[in-house]
Amino acid sequence: MDMYKFLVVDDEEIVRRGFRKKIPWEEMGFEYLEPCQNGREAIDRINKDHPDVIMTDICMPLVDGLEIANYVADNYPEIMVFILSGYEEFEYARSALRSRVVEYLLKPITSQELSGLVSKLKIRLDQNDQKINGIRTSNKKIGANLNNNQVHKHQMSLASVKVLEAQEYIKDHYSQKELSMDDVCRELYISPSYLSRLLKQHLGKTFVDALTEYRINKAKDLLFNSNLKTYAIADAVGISDPHYFSTIFKKVTGMPPSVYRDNSLKSVQM
Repeated sequence: MDMYKFLVVDDEEIVRRGFRKKIPWEEMGFEYLEPCQNGREAIDRINKDHPDVIMTDICMPLVDGLEIANYVADNYPEIMVFILSGYEEFEYARSALRSRVVEYLLKPITSQELSGLVSKLKIRLDQNDQKINGIRTSNKKIGANLNNNQVHKHQMSLASVKVLEAQEYIKDHYSQKELSMDDVCRELYISPSYLSRLLKQHLGKTFVDALTEYRINKAKDLLFNSNLKTYAIADAVGISDPHYFSTIFKKVTGMPPSVYRDNSLKSVQM
């Protein structure tokens, strides 16, 4: 059985030592990495060992816990980060949530609480692994969704999972007029900068490009398969301004919606 890596970052030796002894890590499916005593040491360890879960204190010398969370959000969004601290100020919690932190916990944490948390983590990590394994068995489908020049079929990772999940989110919510990249990022627990980089690397598109392309494709279907007016089709695909819709449609397809509909119907009748 593969072991998940768990990293504790805390400047108190009693905490670092106590966590190691509190629960049977290996029995629960985790490798307890050698803990770090400050944020700078933690970032080096993250780059080297790539843990699956990080539990970090907030107030530490050199680099604090929120800086760690921000670093992970921008560079390793698949890593789960938990903030553990004696500080109860709401601003700390709010900052932590902006950094895509999974949960904010207060010291002291009991053995029972930690065990329950680790059990939930194991389930979530297993689910992520199942997604990756499912993708690996569907290489043909993946090849159709990702640029072949940019991604090798047998090198699928959580990054590729996030790209597909972002595409699925667009597919399910494209009709929402205020749909934004922030909405997708909140759902996927990743930062906007990281999602932008993923979409550019894997699809060669920005988020706006991907959303617009999907909306126009749905509009083409409606133009061909329905008698809806152009303004109604624009509204149905999440674009409130009919003039803007016509402009974007022509930019993508090379023709206005009305011409596209006429040409499509003529091609069927021929």
